[in-house]
Amino acid sequence: MKTSVSQKIRTGAFTVAGILLFIAGIFFIGAKKNMFDHTFMIYGTFKNVGGLEEGNNVRFAGINAGTVKRIQMLSDTVIRIDMLIKEKVRPFLKVDAMAVIGSDGLMGDKMITITPGSENENRLMSDGSRIITVNPVDYDKVIAKLTRVADNAAVITGELAGMAIKIREGKGSIGRLLYTDNLARSVEGTVSNAERITGSLARIASQVQSGKGSIGSLVYTDSLSQGLGKTVNTANSAMITIKEAAYGFSENMKALQGNFFLRGYFKKKAAEEEKESVVHKAAVVPEDVSSDMEEKELKDIIAEAQKALDEKHIKK
Repeated sequence: MKTSVSQKIRTGAFTVAGILLFIAGIFFIGAKKNMFDHTFMIYGTFKNVGGLEEGNNVRFAGINAGTVKRIQMLSDTVIRIDMLIKEKVRPFLKVDAMAVIGSDGLMGDKMITITPGSENENRLMSDGSRIITVNPVDYDKVIAKLTRVADNAAVITGELAGMAIKIREGKGSIGRLLYTDNLARSVEGTVSNAERITGSLARIASQVQSGKGSIGSLVYTDSLSQGLGKTVNTANSAMITIKEAAYGFSENMKALQGNFFLRGYFKKKAAEEEKESVVHKAAVVPEDVSSDMEEKELKDIIAEAQKALDEKHIKK
């Protein structure tokens, strides 16, 4: 069966459309993979790529600047990522730029975001340079911490609920404080006692201020000071009298020693005292004995003086 011209035309048109679609797909994919642009390569190392895959985008300052060419695991803690960057970005990619693994939106694909360097830096990154990297957040650890926090919060809220129930039932110090009036009564009793005590102290203070009682007399009157003054004056007078009496006795004794009739007696006593000095060195005479002797001597002196006066009177 011969094909008609219309069938040939349709077949040719379909073939041409397929070829055009194939070429467009190649150009689209090549544009996405930077196959037709001038590029240079940089790399960075991470501890965790967080789900990043080869072919994901690399963005610089929010603009698609390249793609992830290769992900290579160097060790259990180091992963190398090679990135193809468009040549037109090179004049703006400084050596202190920083690469961070992020997401294209909340639920989008993973990608690498490069933040620009500082304004004071003039050096640019070259082909094969290493870029500064920041490890991505491990969301599994964050979720695990949030889970522990939620569990602890549940335990804490349960404990707080139990405490609230006990407090509401009047149990414990806080419960009794909020739902019973025992503390208020105690406080009222304490206040009443304080009022009574302060009233009593006020009365005592008024009595003391008015000069009543021993403390009042001591603080607000001078009777005690006057009595002490009188006592001191009496004591001074007594001391003066004693001194005068001692002085008079001393003078009398001197006069008796100079008397003609008593000279022999005093010389005799002096001789006896010299003899008895040896005895005094060997033995100590008790105070009561010595005092008796002094009294006896005084009596003897008075008797001798009286006798001499009587004889003198008789002679006259």
